[in-house]
Amino acid sequence: MAKLIKSKTVKRDNIYDPAVFIEFGIDSNTVENPKVVFGHTIWPAKKRNQRHYHISADSGIYILKGRMRVFSGPSHEEKEFIAEVGDFIYIPQGEIHSLLNLSETESAEILFFYGGVSNKDEAGTVWLEPPVN
Repeated sequence: MAKLIKSKTVKRDNIYDPAVFIEFGIDSNTVENPKVVFGHTIWPAKKRNQRHYHISADSGIYILKGRMRVFSGPSHEEKEFIAEVGDFIYIPQGEIHSLLNLSETESAEILFFYGGVSNKDEAGTVWLEPPVN
């Protein structure tokens, strides 16, 4: 059955990725047995999150606000591209990635999903660097 999750009832996760402000709106904490995790992230100006990958989930990203530099692949062959408002990004499971807000003054915002899992723990995120503060 469909369910409405009001944004004011979703708590920010200050531990998962401390570089950004992240909310998991649809996951096993808000919906019974979902097969997708869907969230919202606000990136402070000039902030980059640490390189990481997801063992068990593909990721999708949609840019709501700002311009983001996307880094993907292992460091010895890392690729970069710029994503802007309205762009979609697909990241297959196991691919190393991180994002940088290119603005010096404005926050950026994304919507993201992890496919085929019901919560962030099932996605199996592996952080390759210490948290960025």
